[in-house]
Amino acid sequence: MSNILKELGIDEEDVRWYHLAACGNMNINWFYDDYENDKILANTTDEVCMNCPVIKQCYADGVAMKEFGVRGGIYMNLGRIDKQNNSHKTKETWAKLKSIHGKNLL
Repeated sequence: MSNILKELGIDEEDVRWYHLAACGNMNINWFYDDYENDKILANTTDEVCMNCPVIKQCYADGVAMKEFGVRGGIYMNLGRIDKQNNSHKTKETWAKLKSIHGKNLL
């Protein structure tokens, strides 16, 4: 990746994991209030997360910083999985998340 950054004139030291997130230009409310209130939107948001190149870093940061909202494809409350706001997820979705996050999934 450093070759790409050099070609773009970007210093590698200035790039953080969140700069590479698939949600970078999305409406931030989709990961908070809207996610909680609209299960169709929640499923769409989940798909964005599942295809994000930094999903693991996002989840780990959410846990470490005791965040709330969607982090790494999972809605959190103080860095813990919020069962109510993840109730729309299917067994297949949870299986995919577990395969991504492994033992780190709380």
